[in-house]
Amino acid sequence: MELFATTVEYLDKGKLRIYDKTQGTINSQMYVANVFGLKMKNVQIIAPYVGGGFGSGLRPQYQLFMAVMASLHLKRNVRVVLSRKQMYTFGHRPPTLLETKFGADEKGNLTAMYHKAIAETSRFEDYIEVVVNWGAMLYPVPNFKLEHKLVPLDVYTPLDMRAPGGVTGMHAIEITMDILAEKLHMDPVALRLQNYTNEDQTTGKRYSSKELKKCFELGAKKFGWEARNAEPRSTKKGNKLIGYGMATGIWDAYRLMARAKAVLDTDGKVYVSSAVTDIGTGTLTVMAQIAADELGLPIEDVHFGYADSKMPFSPFQGGSSTVATVGPAVKVACRALNKKLFKKAKKIKPDYFKDADFKEALFVSGTLSLKTNPQALITYDELLAANDGKPIKTTNTSMPNPLTYGKYAKAVHSAVFVEVAVDEELGVIDVTRAVTAVAAGKIINAKTARSQILGGMIWGMSKALHEESYLDNRFGKYMNANLAEYHISVHADIGELDVIFVEEQDDEINDLGAKGVGEIGIVGMAPAIANAIYNATGKRINDLPIHFDKLL
Repeated sequence: MELFATTVEYLDKGKLRIYDKTQGTINSQMYVANVFGLKMKNVQIIAPYVGGGFGSGLRPQYQLFMAVMASLHLKRNVRVVLSRKQMYTFGHRPPTLLETKFGADEKGNLTAMYHKAIAETSRFEDYIEVVVNWGAMLYPVPNFKLEHKLVPLDVYTPLDMRAPGGVTGMHAIEITMDILAEKLHMDPVALRLQNYTNEDQTTGKRYSSKELKKCFELGAKKFGWEARNAEPRSTKKGNKLIGYGMATGIWDAYRLMARAKAVLDTDGKVYVSSAVTDIGTGTLTVMAQIAADELGLPIEDVHFGYADSKMPFSPFQGGSSTVATVGPAVKVACRALNKKLFKKAKKIKPDYFKDADFKEALFVSGTLSLKTNPQALITYDELLAANDGKPIKTTNTSMPNPLTYGKYAKAVHSAVFVEVAVDEELGVIDVTRAVTAVAAGKIINAKTARSQILGGMIWGMSKALHEESYLDNRFGKYMNANLAEYHISVHADIGELDVIFVEEQDDEINDLGAKGVGEIGIVGMAPAIANAIYNATGKRINDLPIHFDKLL
């Protein structure tokens, strides 16, 4: 949400040190080097404090290009900051028209699925999101047809925005499932359980893990779903119509290649580093945790360096992939450091360690010992002294196993339950309660993960009820290009929010068993709200945002 800004330091011999708003330091480094014909080693990108990104910082933006161009021309330091209004001139979630047709037998088994999307792109660039695939990934259906068409318009190219395509496609899918449940006189949860599958039929692959059933069970119990009255407009509190709604969420679980460095320094602390950014997701904390766990050190003795293109390679931070990608690299680097220490211990104290296996090693608070012989102990100070007082270093790569990684489908899942209160006379909508149950493998840090889900839920609420851009079609300019007139959810809009993490074991996704949670929190929220509004009012509103005037 902060303004896009780039500061370029012009150094000796034309080298550049650049502070940029970006979700990928290496991405911006490659862009600058290639566009301006510079050597990669002469371009350094630093981005330690990024006030959110949500997709806007995945590709280099105008201020980076302009600042570098001016700095190279003037041979001096340059800073370029875009105004809020200028930020509205590039990138947006593409407006999309969706058409669905679902068929089912009397028992509620889906027999047919049709999903069509017509999405916006620019005249000069094709921008495509995965919009229509999600229904067939969630629900087994023998007959399905998916269509996706692009319409080039006189607008800037749309950009990735949190859960691109998923938050758009799932909205239509989960509202259609709600309509189908009503036609079949089935509970919406029961319909989804009736069509539950452990396989992604778009690929024919079994999911590496899927605890969505547990999400339905625990989410419904926590929310009190059994009290729902299926008859619209049947529940009131004073002048408010009360409605319950639910939806399913799904998002791909990605993992890419990354590198990390681990150094046992002369102060006895371990310094781990990666070029990855932290866009407010808790990456700094989680990576330090992973390193501390592997090294057997208290977290205060582990320092995680990040967001510098001179550090080991990391892909950009996006797609809910960072912990699943960089986390294993940190784990591998720290394990390799431990192995180096163990190898040195064999030379320093051969009586104890020479014939020992690494599996016997025990690393605790700056010491190395053996599980089978606690007396066999050596301190990190002794190991560093034997290394002529120099730091002990290792840099390692972690990547998916190409022989097995494509064997399974990989995804995170959620079940969302929402209560709304709608003023019967004024049509004003309040989301009073919401529960999201998530299955995302091993949760490394429950606090930061919960924060990510809460952020997604609030944005989903904002998408459903508030956010809307107004374009002056004569000039192609946005008329509400500021945070005063582009409405988003604020504290007064937010009711009671609960997050449940379901236990899920996944041995295929990575060494940590962890999946991303950045986007799963948003994909099911808007359809759950729309379904709750229908339950409250009897009015099915499919066009977002849902303002009170649509209910009058």
